[in-house]
Amino acid sequence: MILLADIGNSRVKWVTYDGGESRPSAWLRADRAESVELACAQWQGLPRPDRVLIVSVAGLEARSALSEWIERAWGIKVEFVVSTAAACGIQNAYAEPERLGADRWVALIAARSLTQQACYVADCGTALTIDALAADGRHLGGVIVPGIQLMRQALYRETRQIPPEQGEPRLFGQSTRDCVWGGTLYAVAAAIDGITERMMAAGGSGIRFLTGGGAEAVSPYLLGAFRLEPNLLFDGLRVIAKQNPERQS
Repeated sequence: MILLADIGNSRVKWVTYDGGESRPSAWLRADRAESVELACAQWQGLPRPDRVLIVSVAGLEARSALSEWIERAWGIKVEFVVSTAAACGIQNAYAEPERLGADRWVALIAARSLTQQACYVADCGTALTIDALAADGRHLGGVIVPGIQLMRQALYRETRQIPPEQGEPRLFGQSTRDCVWGGTLYAVAAAIDGITERMMAAGGSGIRFLTGGGAEAVSPYLLGAFRLEPNLLFDGLRVIAKQNPERQS
């Protein structure tokens, strides 16, 4: 059994994988400070895995804590995914490949495994990232935009007349809270539609993938055609596990 985990900025998600079908995923909401502690508390009840593959954007301190706990609990070394110049049929556009977010890299690997066409991957997390992949596997590059929650937090923090209130995402908001909730949601939806349209105009038509924790929330507000793949990172981790069957030292 392999434990596949995604340690994000605001969520921790994981599945177990035995080489065939993945077992249903589990997740919890956690900020960076508490993500490792909460994840390890949940994993204590799991059977001992043969391997652990993790994609993490939580930083070096979190990686070190995860490594220590997993080695102590299960006696195995964690395999952290890092971006490289090339892997699994794709080539990284970054001059310093390791600086591309590992989550973006894994999502691109997954997209390549699902289609040999040009494709565009919109990942709706704490930040919205959109990356373009050519039909020959070349990563053309991408963009990073504040996500819905980051936009709202910026408004709450930087203005005096907008309190942090729950609202409804209305196009024609008739209260400040609804204007904030609608404005930020429609802003992200418009960014996804507009940026992918511009990318396709420059890089050619292709499949548009939508993933990430906010994907289902934003999906109904998109004008273009997108393929919803909420577990795209786990698809990518499975590809990596198959490509690298030997446990890393």
